[in-house]
Amino acid sequence: MSGVKRLAVMAVLTAAALAAGFAESQFPLPFPGMRLGFANVFHLAALLMMGGREAATVAAARLALSFFLTGNAAALACSACGLAMSLPATIVLFKLFPDSLSVPAISVAGAFAFNFGQIAAVALMVQTREVLAYLPPLLLCASVTGFAIGRLAAEMERRLIRLFPGS
Repeated sequence: MSGVKRLAVMAVLTAAALAAGFAESQFPLPFPGMRLGFANVFHLAALLMMGGREAATVAAARLALSFFLTGNAAALACSACGLAMSLPATIVLFKLFPDSLSVPAISVAGAFAFNFGQIAAVALMVQTREVLAYLPPLLLCASVTGFAIGRLAAEMERRLIRLFPGS
């Protein structure tokens, strides 16, 4: 994939991730701060199609744009810490186990890592370890949504690769 085409695909994935994140924020969920993580489909698709650097770029751009649009510093801190843990985990698992771990399994691992980073950020902000009690329901949700996100990202990559052969 040429440099211009790669940049265009990354821009579209970033815009779609931003839109998905905003749409998802409009749905009420059973626990405060819990999200389903649909925006992660797009940086996971970038990882599958182009690689770790591009996935990190899409995720970071979405995070920055989301902060600039909402101004929510607490959400920025939680998401940044979550991404700081989940992106490296996802990229490393994808590189080390491309044939033995499925995309949904790698996505679940990334969702777990994201939740650990998110809880760490919250614990630092509120200065208490009691927030760790919140981790089991988050991980339960992450196992389901992470699997679904992985399936969606694999299907998205399969379809996009047809549009951009040789990527």
